[in-house]
Amino acid sequence: MEVAVIGGGIVGCHIAYCLAKEGKEIFLLEKEGALGEHTSTRNSGVIHGGIYYPQESLKAKLCVRGRHRTYEFLENHGIPHWKCGKIIVAMVVSEMKALQDLKKRGDGNGVENLRLIDENEVRKMEPRVRCLGALHSPETGILDMAAYMRVMERMLKGLRVTIVKQCEVISIDDRNNLRTTRGEMGAEMIINAAGLYSDSIAGMCGLVGYEIIPHKGDYYNTTEEVIRGLVYPVPDSPHSLGIHLTRTLGEETLIGPSAFQVLNKDDYEIRTPREEFEQGALSLIPDFNIHRIYPGYSGHRPKLYYHGELQTDFLIQRQEEGRIHLLGIESPGLTAAPAIAEYVSKMIK
Repeated sequence: MEVAVIGGGIVGCHIAYCLAKEGKEIFLLEKEGALGEHTSTRNSGVIHGGIYYPQESLKAKLCVRGRHRTYEFLENHGIPHWKCGKIIVAMVVSEMKALQDLKKRGDGNGVENLRLIDENEVRKMEPRVRCLGALHSPETGILDMAAYMRVMERMLKGLRVTIVKQCEVISIDDRNNLRTTRGEMGAEMIINAAGLYSDSIAGMCGLVGYEIIPHKGDYYNTTEEVIRGLVYPVPDSPHSLGIHLTRTLGEETLIGPSAFQVLNKDDYEIRTPREEFEQGALSLIPDFNIHRIYPGYSGHRPKLYYHGELQTDFLIQRQEEGRIHLLGIESPGLTAAPAIAEYVSKMIK
C-alpha cells in the first residue's frame, strides 16, 4: 500500500481524507471496532478559538486555521454544530489581569473578535453567572461528535480509503512492514496518529524517550437549563482548563472535566468525587441545583512526556524510512484536525 495511517480518531481520519483527495492509496488502521472510540469522542465537543496557546506554537497556529476548516467541513456536510460563543470568567480581582493576558495572547494568535466585558454584559449573556468580568470569545462553538465521525467515515469510504477496524499494530520492521492482529502488510509511508498509543507506535519505529501519560477527565451532567453557551473559569493549571460548563446540542449541560494522572489508558470509570463537580458548578453559578447532576463519562488527555519532562506543544515529526509521528495531540486536536492534516500533507510533498 502507499500510506498506512495508524489511528482512526478524528486526526487520523482527516489525514486519511486529505491524502486520499490527493489521489494516494490509503489504509486506515484502527484497533477498536469503531472509529473515534477514545479521545475524539470523550471530550467536551468544543470548537476552540485558539486563546490559550503560546504564540507561534503548533497548537496556536493549527487551532486557529483548523477552526475555520472545521466550521467549513461541518457546514458543507450538514453536521450539527453551533457557534454559541464562550466566556472565561474572573471570580476574584487577581483574575482580571489574567483575562487581559489571555486576550493579548488570543489577539496575538489571530483569534477574531475577542473582547473583555463587564459584569453587566455577562449577565445579559448568561443571567445566572456571577463574576467580576469575563473574556468573550464569539468564535468558539460546539458540535455533534458522533455525527462528525459518521460523516467522516462515509466520506472516507467514498474516497476509497480502506478502513481496517479491530486492527492493532503489533510490530513494525525497518522496511515498514507492519504485523497486525489482522495480518501482515507493507507500506511506503506510515503515519502514526494513534493518540493515546502513539508512543508505542513510535517505539516500534525506534523513536525512543517519548511516553504518553494520560490525564483523565471525568464529567457529570445536568438537564437543568443553566447556561446559554459555554462558561469557563480562568485556567489555574497547564494540564486543564478547569471545571467548566458546556452546553450541548441536546438537553444536557456538561460539568467538567476533572484532571488527574492515571496509568491505565483504557480506564474510563468515573473516579472523581461528586463534590468536585458540585463545587466547580457552584463557583460559576451560585444557585446551581447540585441535586440534579448525575455521572456522565470519562476521557483521557494524551499528555506527552520526553525523558520524563512534560511537552506542552504538539509534536509532529518526520522520521527516516517514510514515517511521520504525531505525539501529544490533545486539546485543541479536535479543532485543529483539518489543519493538522494539511500540515502532514505538506511534510510528505
